[in-house]
Amino acid sequence: MRLLFLSVFFLFLSNACASRYSLTQTGDVGIPTKQPAKKFRIAYLGFNTFKSTKVKNPDGTVDFEALSDPYSRTIKEPIGGSFPIPGENKPNGIRKDLAPEKVAIFVKSFLEVTGPTGIRELEKFLEISKTGENYTYYFKNLPYDYYIVGLHYPVFEKTRNIGLNFVTIFSSLFSVVTLGILPSYEAYAANTKVLIYDKNLNLLKELEYDNNYSVWRALWISPNPKECGIGSLSCLGMFSPTLGTNPPMVFEASSPKIGSDLSDYINTLK
Repeated sequence: MRLLFLSVFFLFLSNACASRYSLTQTGDVGIPTKQPAKKFRIAYLGFNTFKSTKVKNPDGTVDFEALSDPYSRTIKEPIGGSFPIPGENKPNGIRKDLAPEKVAIFVKSFLEVTGPTGIRELEKFLEISKTGENYTYYFKNLPYDYYIVGLHYPVFEKTRNIGLNFVTIFSSLFSVVTLGILPSYEAYAANTKVLIYDKNLNLLKELEYDNNYSVWRALWISPNPKECGIGSLSCLGMFSPTLGTNPPMVFEASSPKIGSDLSDYINTLK
């Protein structure tokens, strides 16, 4: 009973506090990103964030599953290419020159981050065959020169390290004792991986971006974003009754830098 009371009290206090997200600064990216001078047909995959959903198991236990949100692309204007929509390009059969084993490596690198929910994105590029419990992947014959894959991870909120986890615990306790006057502090890990492939699925370039972020919570703090003010149920972080996913704004902060880097790299392609 006491544990239940404390849990409810923590939830009430966190809901009574405003939240301020402190995002990683990507620095000056120089001149605003322009479309590259060289013209290629480039297909973009991924760059989307996730939503958390509750799944009830047959034994009555509850798990949380991350679902890909196709409407939350953090790259709004793909550099030199586009995100193909289903049915946009009618494939001319499958690529018989690409071994299924090589295609499987490409698929695995994507699904390792997204989980099963990412298969809908890949279906625009793949033919999938199932034999028993095994899947075989074939790449469609599509008119693209290059493929650029963006992966935001981890999917769910994850404390940056054990040391900062202790800081979070103690700051939260002090915040509770002072009824939200002293702020609580949370630090989360967030990264973006960009993979650039040629039309034969050879990995040409891999880029990594640090999107680590922190969250301060207090009664008096100025909310960032504005919707994380006092009373917000969408910015509870570690106090949320559900397992939360990293918010889109965390990854959007690095979008200008990603766009600039991609523009520079595409101009080196032949």
